[in-house]
Amino acid sequence: MSDHDPRPNTFNVTPQVPPPTQNSSSGLAFMVGALLIAVLAIGYFAIGMPGLQRHEAQAPTRQIDVTIQQPANPAPAAPAAPAAPATPAQPTAPRQ
Repeated sequence: MSDHDPRPNTFNVTPQVPPPTQNSSSGLAFMVGALLIAVLAIGYFAIGMPGLQRHEAQAPTRQIDVTIQQPANPAPAAPAAPAAPATPAQPTAPRQ
């Protein structure tokens, strides 16, 4: 019979590709991660590298001597209060 094959062996198909999206979340995630690492490193050094410290209370090693001496001349006495008048003035009658 014939060599004609009714089924085509090639297809013209356009691939379905989704539209490109804004991918700015990766840059934001990188910045947040970098800030987190920086804060953790600063906190680690600010605390003083835990694990390298001894947890014992130490008393101060120096002696403090406090000596209080009284001054040679005493402070002057407070001035005396002004004397009160002997008798208060009499009120006058209002003019009309």
